[in-house]
Amino acid sequence: MTDLNILLAERACQRLMLEYCECVDTRQFERLVSLFARDGVLNRTDTGEIKGHAAIGAFFDKLTTDPLIHAATNLLVTVSGAETAEAVSYVTVYRSYRENATGLPKLEAPYVVAKYVDKFVVEHGEWKIGYRDTIFAAKE
Repeated sequence: MTDLNILLAERACQRLMLEYCECVDTRQFERLVSLFARDGVLNRTDTGEIKGHAAIGAFFDKLTTDPLIHAATNLLVTVSGAETAEAVSYVTVYRSYRENATGLPKLEAPYVVAKYVDKFVVEHGEWKIGYRDTIFAAKE
């Protein structure tokens, strides 16, 4: 792979990492599911492996309706081949249980801090999340 191809792959994977957070926060679950490969897996310590678009979509359909903000940091992508890459990142999730005096979600302490360990694959010419492992470092 050329340096340019590696940079493009890294950027595509970083974008998936950020889009995932944006989709959860804005409740765009159909879009979120499309970020995963058809047989993609979301693994969480509280649920185990959730495999495939239908199962991942069903999981997110049951997600809390409380306002959420995922602040993603330390996105480190390593391209391992023309159609594979791995990454680690951290996310601090803020969750609001009530409104402030102006009617906006009240700022609360972080709800969870987690580490994402990802594997990416190219499917039909597009980078996709093949496997996302969510490791909770601290939780409310």
